[in-house]
Amino acid sequence: MSRYVLSCTFNFAGLNVRCMKIILNGQIEYAEVQFYFLHFTTDYVNETPLSYALVSVYSRPIPELLAESSNTLWACRYRGDSNLRVVDLSSIIACVSMQRLPLLPTDAQEDLWFVVEKSGLEDAQLTGFEESLDIDQSDGRGDVNTIQ
Repeated sequence: MSRYVLSCTFNFAGLNVRCMKIILNGQIEYAEVQFYFLHFTTDYVNETPLSYALVSVYSRPIPELLAESSNTLWACRYRGDSNLRVVDLSSIIACVSMQRLPLLPTDAQEDLWFVVEKSGLEDAQLTGFEESLDIDQSDGRGDVNTIQ
């Protein structure tokens, strides 16, 4: 019996999710997930397995493009099988899209990719508190009582 369970695709809301924003060695990186797997550390059936992903990490951003864009364009190279890493699932921060960087006619034929992120939970503050709006029915004006 294998101690690993593999999943080559992860379907989230009908999308094939492959590119992720991750924390690797204390810094933000972008990676393409090759597959996810569970690792059982013992043969005990009721044990909770550890979740991992095998990822191909993109290069660090091109410093010149990052500086020229005021740190907004994270353009990098896809390194495929030459930079594979196993990461814990908890190191995945968000799903992202990696798009080919369009070339200008004067550019060298370089295969660069850039990150497209959609605002997510890291941009929102979840407080778990909901204010109720009580309408004062006595005077009919519809004044909203404030919560103390």
